[in-house]
Amino acid sequence: INAEYGGSKKDAMHLGHLLPVLLTTAAIAVATEVLVPLPAGGSVALSTRGPSSLRARLLLKHPFDPIDTPMVGPTDQDAPFEKTSTSQGVGVKAVFGSLLVTKQGELLLTDSEGSTLAKSSALGENSTDPCQVLPGTDVGSCTRVADPMTVEDQHACCGACEKRENCTNWIYGPGDPAGNCWLIREPKDLHSNPDRVLGGAALGIRLTFSTATKGLYGRGAGMGDGRQLTASSVSPHVENKETYVPYYFALEDGYGALGVVNRTSGSGKTNYFPAGYSTDGTQISWTYDPESPFELYLMPAASLDAATSNLYALTGAPAVPPRYAFGFLASRWGWGNRSYIESVLHQFRAGEYPIDSIITDFGWFTNVSDYDFPPDGMPWYDDFGFAKATFPFPQAQLSQYHASPLHFHMGGIRKPRLGNTDLLTLAGSNGYLLPGGEMEYAEHRNLDFSKPKVRSWYSDQQQHYITDGVDFFWNDEGETDYFTFHWWNVAQLDTLRRVSADKRFFSINRAWTPGMARLGATVWTGDINPSWDDLATTPGMILNWGLGGAPYTTCDIGGFTGQTQGDLLTRWMQLGSFMPVMRVHSTKSATPHFPWLWGEPYASAMRAALNLRYQLLPYHYSLAHQLHNTGRLWIRSMAHEFPTDPTAVPLTSQYMDGQLLVAPVLSQESTKQVYLPAGKWFCFNSSETVTGPKNISGDAAITEVPVFARAGTLLPLAPVVQFTDALPGGPLELQVYSGADAGFVLTEDDGNTTAYQTDPDSVRKTSFNWHESSRTLSWAVDGASSVLSNGFDQVVVRLFSAGVPASQLSAVKPIGKAGSIQMN
Repeated sequence: INAEYGGSKKDAMHLGHLLPVLLTTAAIAVATEVLVPLPAGGSVALSTRGPSSLRARLLLKHPFDPIDTPMVGPTDQDAPFEKTSTSQGVGVKAVFGSLLVTKQGELLLTDSEGSTLAKSSALGENSTDPCQVLPGTDVGSCTRVADPMTVEDQHACCGACEKRENCTNWIYGPGDPAGNCWLIREPKDLHSNPDRVLGGAALGIRLTFSTATKGLYGRGAGMGDGRQLTASSVSPHVENKETYVPYYFALEDGYGALGVVNRTSGSGKTNYFPAGYSTDGTQISWTYDPESPFELYLMPAASLDAATSNLYALTGAPAVPPRYAFGFLASRWGWGNRSYIESVLHQFRAGEYPIDSIITDFGWFTNVSDYDFPPDGMPWYDDFGFAKATFPFPQAQLSQYHASPLHFHMGGIRKPRLGNTDLLTLAGSNGYLLPGGEMEYAEHRNLDFSKPKVRSWYSDQQQHYITDGVDFFWNDEGETDYFTFHWWNVAQLDTLRRVSADKRFFSINRAWTPGMARLGATVWTGDINPSWDDLATTPGMILNWGLGGAPYTTCDIGGFTGQTQGDLLTRWMQLGSFMPVMRVHSTKSATPHFPWLWGEPYASAMRAALNLRYQLLPYHYSLAHQLHNTGRLWIRSMAHEFPTDPTAVPLTSQYMDGQLLVAPVLSQESTKQVYLPAGKWFCFNSSETVTGPKNISGDAAITEVPVFARAGTLLPLAPVVQFTDALPGGPLELQVYSGADAGFVLTEDDGNTTAYQTDPDSVRKTSFNWHESSRTLSWAVDGASSVLSNGFDQVVVRLFSAGVPASQLSAVKPIGKAGSIQMN
């Protein structure tokens, strides 16, 4: 199966939405496994998956085939391993670590040196201790044996259960007015809940690891906890403004873990993934249905950088988005009509506000939303057409918008459902729909994208959009199942492939699951508010989502749900210059987030933010290639870069954009709050230096964006251009922040096709190196023998030196195949 799709050969069954079980082992690259019997019965199948992950399949009650989860799709081959038998146990050994089953039936994870990273409790054993607990765990269903009661603590709750003959389990949950202790039996569908403790003697199979880690990285996040990089528990699910995933990285222990089951769950919509975890600081406990298959991927890693690289190696290398996605994208609800659309396009160009794409809400394919439709839809509704008001001549319009002098791409919103009566009748008769209960406003109208026949039919309906000139899709309200967004993107990728064999796929989605990045799917943080609080949470959301498997995150810059203000929008735009994807969006009744509508000084400050975004194009594009090749995030937390600095580690109000420290202004009072770790730091585009560690605070002018570069930084900048296809636009400027040797690899390609994945000669890499002792910049070019129409062929050096007020600018030189520039 093509790794680009992450597809399956079987339909998924719905409710509890069983995921496809792959019958051909070749498709998931399982060459062999080591099967180790357990003392308590059952066995564990051990192997590797991808280049850096060890897999344990727990066959504790029933044998089952490997789970074909859409979250896992390594780009590289599975690492070779050998069966090993030591005094510690029997298992598998790879170059990066070993996974053993001890004589007592415990899982033992070691690194490449043989040091123990994690050890589990004995597998397959059911404790008879009535006071054993699973912290952070709740049940989906059970039988109550008494009314809720209020007790002193969880030990008292356990004692109450012991006194009742028919009580096998208890749930303790402080803060509930009905009582904090529930006595139950027959607990089912265990899942994470940070406000509950599940206890009792019949908990079934547990998987618990000892730990030295207090907080776990990588869970995902929601707007309520987006400013915290670590957590003690997770209940994986997707919802508007939040995504949580069954992955963690235990920094002090030195490994990452991804848990996998073969179904989804929930109430009405199956947007939960029943494989969660919790920790009390001494043990990490996974919760899952013991009657269902469970697999655990374990990845030794000594740092956050290594952990995220391993995660993306397992879930699939993130695709490099098309070059236009690194520019600016403007969205709104309420484009109105063709005349309005074209007036906006011309105003962007006339005002010299750089931009590459517009994105349209409902108005591009219909003149009304479907939120009030009945289950059988409306006979006049067109799910796959163009609205006459906005696109009366879609092919001609889109061709005009793409061409000079406008140079605009266009993306349109999509919903995971149908509104037309005839299509709903057809879909219902063919089994294309989810059973109902997913969304009140779309009852019995949601498509089940997990089925290949649904994806194929959907691609048939959508194909004309690609030939008509629509460039990408913006996918909204797909939290109908935990994996709806994944399979929906697979269908849209298939749509594109029917028209083009090598055009890059790009989409924007309201939620995500690990593995979607390999398809080319990006995400946004949902329908956020136009508030300073939501602005302040945005950097943390981007960081947390990157840690969990979504490296390309954007948001509704300015906020979606109501009217924003000029200063808030400006500060958000300044943050957007340093986001993976920069996109504004606004609701129908609000003033659109287009710069010229907000007057001065905001319009000019927003233009400056856009100019900087476009100057950073070669920098960000090169970092995206690095992410694809190595799994190293380019938007990274301070904890990644400064893991031993206790002040830096928890911060989410500032972060690293490659080699740049970005500390956006996030307060209505227009004050900056910056922490600079140890070392010499240059203020961006300046010779002014600050020596850390140091806190910087104070008023910030509306044009000020606190950004810093460490001594020994090479930063490639483009001239200001109005759209990405206008590159190179002049010489590449290499900014040198002196004080140490530095290097940067500039990566260029055609910007539009997938050739970079298969043809090394289609990619040009220019390795720039700054030699501090000789004050010389040298470079050498490798690859891309053919001419790149948007590639740089000239370079100029701008040198910043501490204590020298003005920067030094070199003469322009051709890049050629190699060269050097010596500064005075």
